[in-house]
Amino acid sequence: MALVDRDETTTTGMRGGGYYDAHSEYQRRVAGTAAELIARCVEGVPPPPGGGTFVVADYGCSTGRNSAASVRAAVSAVRARRPGRPVAAIHNDLPTNDWNELFANLRGSHEPDGVLALASAVSFFEPAAPAGSVHLGMSFSAAHWLRRQPEVVVPEGVYFCDATGQARAMLEAEAEADWTAFLAARAADLAPGGRLLVQMVGTAPSAGAAGPRVTGRLLLRAMGEVAAQMAREGALDPAAVARYLLPVYARTPAEARRPLEDPGSPLRGAFDVEACRIDEVPNPYLDAWRADGDADAYARSYAGFARAFTESSLREHLLAPGAAAADVDRLADDFYARLTERFAADPERDRFEDWTLTVVLARR
Repeated sequence: MALVDRDETTTTGMRGGGYYDAHSEYQRRVAGTAAELIARCVEGVPPPPGGGTFVVADYGCSTGRNSAASVRAAVSAVRARRPGRPVAAIHNDLPTNDWNELFANLRGSHEPDGVLALASAVSFFEPAAPAGSVHLGMSFSAAHWLRRQPEVVVPEGVYFCDATGQARAMLEAEAEADWTAFLAARAADLAPGGRLLVQMVGTAPSAGAAGPRVTGRLLLRAMGEVAAQMAREGALDPAAVARYLLPVYARTPAEARRPLEDPGSPLRGAFDVEACRIDEVPNPYLDAWRADGDADAYARSYAGFARAFTESSLREHLLAPGAAAADVDRLADDFYARLTERFAADPERDRFEDWTLTVVLARR
């Protein structure tokens, strides 16, 4: 393990221009599992007094197609309780998000009529709405991102679960501090009795010899091996490959609960935990390949999915610092083309396995 002198943001957001919307079927499938939970959360929120506006916030909304579907579910639940109640939807993401694409999606009737659409262009590690104003906060496939690029080197791979010893301890501590900051910001945003629903990639503990089941482990192994191959061929600086770590941490349920329950935590007493569980979500790309046997189509879909959410990080923290000769655009195209070829050659080997961690909290 070695330290690196970096303090950069981990990502500028998901790939814009409609690319993420077109290649996020897995994220839509995950968010779709929460429809019943969204309705239950709305039912549990005390109605705003005097017929006031019910405020929904989506933290990490990206370019809006998936976000709007979850907002629609929330609005339907609100209007089922009181048809005439006004609703405002706060769409939160980084200032570097593709906001033009988000609002194009909203104009395309992805959000229900009569809903006031608002944008909050700040990190979700800080308050993102007026204090005490949010009745239902939601976050899908976003809260697993770390706040800063980890200052550790993990020569064994490019994912947190490849780290051992002091490097692993540092990543665990950083992930806990980030989760605590995310929850503290939501405690500031939420009204008393408000609900927070978060879904993120998770780790399912296992008592078996295989060890914990970590979301995305096989994908990240493949990405690390492609990067190492490019370094051996001189396309990437080996030192940059050795330094790179995808800034995502897949928490266990115990890790998710810790800041809420530890006696010394500043968040103890801020929330009641209504749900904290792991669920396996089937892979839509693999399901399609198993049905039609088209390995090339599978590989294109899977590589597009991977590129949609990893390219920003790779560009900033691997490809740009590691470019040996080619420009970054060409390197990115080469990297994902190699990944596509690898997926087509053996669809099962690098399959994406997802254990989604769902957390539902009630603000006291």
